[in-house]
Amino acid sequence: MTFKISPKSEFHITERMTYRKDNKEINCGFLWKSGSFLVKHPPNFLAEYEPDIGISVGAHDFSEVILSDEGQKLIYFSETTPNAEQDSLADIFSNSKTTDDFDIGFQHKGWQLVDIDIVMWGELAITGDGESQKD
Repeated sequence: MTFKISPKSEFHITERMTYRKDNKEINCGFLWKSGSFLVKHPPNFLAEYEPDIGISVGAHDFSEVILSDEGQKLIYFSETTPNAEQDSLADIFSNSKTTDDFDIGFQHKGWQLVDIDIVMWGELAITGDGESQKD
């Protein structure tokens, strides 16, 4: 049986990447309108689940991740990143059509991808075989 885990509210799933260069950091990614994680066994994390923290793809064995086509791009810089560099990197990020576009652009400027994850938070809807299992 496959179980589908989805947030009950829109914009409660994010795909985030962290890049570093020297003592500087970029946190960027997407806030997706909707999405779901699929797992082939009943989810066993619900007793410890904290809605404010959420669940991470990196921490669980999900068989598939489905993300909507609608989302918002987000980018944040550490305070140690100079404003001129922030402007240049923000341009690369905002003008990129795909994740690969800005990943290549950032790496070309010496930034290294150090972490990537997809996180879902808030109240969850869990279904299996089309029926609600637990809210």
